[in-house]
Amino acid sequence: MLENISAFDGIVVGVIIVSAIMAFARGFLRELATLGAFIGALAAAYYARKFFSTTVAGLLPEGSHPLAPDIILVVSAFLIVYVIVAWFGQSLSKSIMTNGEIGLFDHIAGLVFGIFRGFIALVFFAVLLNVAVEHDRVPPFISESFSYPYLEQIADRVTGEAEEASREIGAQLQP
Repeated sequence: MLENISAFDGIVVGVIIVSAIMAFARGFLRELATLGAFIGALAAAYYARKFFSTTVAGLLPEGSHPLAPDIILVVSAFLIVYVIVAWFGQSLSKSIMTNGEIGLFDHIAGLVFGIFRGFIALVFFAVLLNVAVEHDRVPPFISESFSYPYLEQIADRVTGEAEEASREIGAQLQP
């Protein structure tokens, strides 16, 4: 068991520890507000592009790059919504944190959230590695590590579930 420990396992532990410490220091409510701001900003960018792309394209001078309206909309909508929602979330978090009894629980919940976030980031790395690199070309310090086989199993399961969900949604959208 210990003979399989490699530098990649150190990286895995480091990612989880750094994520946990950051979330512990910030607290669960602030982490949740940041996550909500990010998701809200992604949704705003998507819908801004979907509904306003042709309008912005009409406002740009002729000869502009065809992606210019999309880039302008996505970047501006994302940044505006992210800043506004993050500011509201941090204000809410600060007002809740003035209650000392909630503070300790908030930090401990943040620690747990950070551990899960680090783990999810590592699974996402394994998914990307599986997509980008053939299995036999994964560097040995990763493929022969203690943690990578577990991450790879979870990544395969996540990928399989995502493909199945994609097929189901596609079938439901067909007329």
